[in-house]
Amino acid sequence: MTSIASRLGRTPLLVLVLLLAACSGAPADPPPAPSASGSGVLPTEDRLRAALESALAGSGVPGGAVVVTDADGGSTTAIFGERAPGEPVTADTRFAYRSITKSFVGTVILQLADEKRLSLEDPVSKYVAGVPNGDRITIAELGDMRSGLANYSARPGLGAMLSKDPARDPKTSELLALSYAVKPVAPGTAYEYSNTNTLLLGEVIRKVTGDDWATAVDQRLLRPLKLESVRTGFVAGSENAAGFQLADGKIVEQLPVVAPGWFGAAGGLTGNAADLAAWGRSLGSGSLVSQGAQRWRLEQFGSTADDPASPLYDDYGFAMGRISGWIGHTGTGLGFQGLVMYDPATQHVIAVLINGTGENPDLPVTVFQAVRTL
Repeated sequence: MTSIASRLGRTPLLVLVLLLAACSGAPADPPPAPSASGSGVLPTEDRLRAALESALAGSGVPGGAVVVTDADGGSTTAIFGERAPGEPVTADTRFAYRSITKSFVGTVILQLADEKRLSLEDPVSKYVAGVPNGDRITIAELGDMRSGLANYSARPGLGAMLSKDPARDPKTSELLALSYAVKPVAPGTAYEYSNTNTLLLGEVIRKVTGDDWATAVDQRLLRPLKLESVRTGFVAGSENAAGFQLADGKIVEQLPVVAPGWFGAAGGLTGNAADLAAWGRSLGSGSLVSQGAQRWRLEQFGSTADDPASPLYDDYGFAMGRISGWIGHTGTGLGFQGLVMYDPATQHVIAVLINGTGENPDLPVTVFQAVRTL
C-alpha cells in the first residue's frame, strides 16, 4: 500500500469551509444493497478485511478500522492503512466520530425525559431564548430534524470565521446566529437534516442539568459503558488519526486539526472503533434509557425524501437513522467518516471509521453494505 507521505498534495485552507458545510452534504448513490441481514455468524478477520478493502477500492482513503460484534460478546476487527504519514492504524487509533455524536446527545435528552426533567413535547423556548419559532418547535422536532431551522454549517458566513482560526473553539451562540439569520420553515412540515438542531439539544441539556453537553455525555453514557477512548476532540499524546481530503481517488491534503467547538453537540466526539461498536449496541438496544423511551424512539422514524442533501438513510428518527433495517448513525466531514449500526434481528453491530473525505460522503455506508451480508 502506498504511504500517505508519497500521496500528499496541497489545496487551500478554503477546503475546510467547504468540508464543514458538507457535514450534511449530498450523498452519492450507493450500489444496490441485498435485503438479507447476513448469516448471524461473525465474519473472519480475512473476510472482513477483504470486504473493507473492496468497498473502499479506488477511494483514496488512507486508513480505517471496522469492528463487528455479536450478542454473545464476540468480535472481529479489521484495520488497514495509515492514521498519519508513516504511522499505521491500530485498534487503539482514535478517529473523529462527527455526526455520530448526535446519537449520544439524543440519548441524554431521552434520559432527562425519563427522569421527568423535561418533556419531549416542550417548546425549545422553555430552555433556550432567542430561537426563531422557538415557542412552536418541540424538543422532539429538534431530534427528528423537523424544526425548520437552517443548517448553520451550510451558511456562507462560516467561512470567514473558520478560516481565520480553525483551532479556536467558537461559542455555540456564534454558530446559532448563522442559522438564525435565515428565515425558518414552519416546524413539523418537512424533514431537513440540520446541525443547528443538535446544537440546540446541547443547550437544552445545559439548561436542565447545569452541565455542558460533553460533561453530561461523559457522566451518563461514557462512564457507565466504560468507553474510555471517547472524548470531545482529540487528546494530546493519544494515538489520533489525521484527517485527509481526497479527490479522484487520491489524497490531496492533510487537513489541520479543527477545534471541536465548530461541531459542538452536533459532531464533537472522537474515539476508537471498538468503543464505537460498544456504543452502537447500547444505542440500538436502548440499554441506557427506559423501554418506553426506546419504543418511542423507534416509532419516530420517517422518510428523508424531503431533503435531497441528507446523509444516506432510509428513514430518520430521534437522533437515529435506519439503513436496510439496521439502526444507528453516520457521520462525515473535514477528513473523517464513520458509521455505527445495530441489527435488531441478529443483535450484531457494525462500526466503521475512516480518515478521508472526498466526493462520496457516504463511504461508510458502502462498507456497511458489504460487511453486513458476510
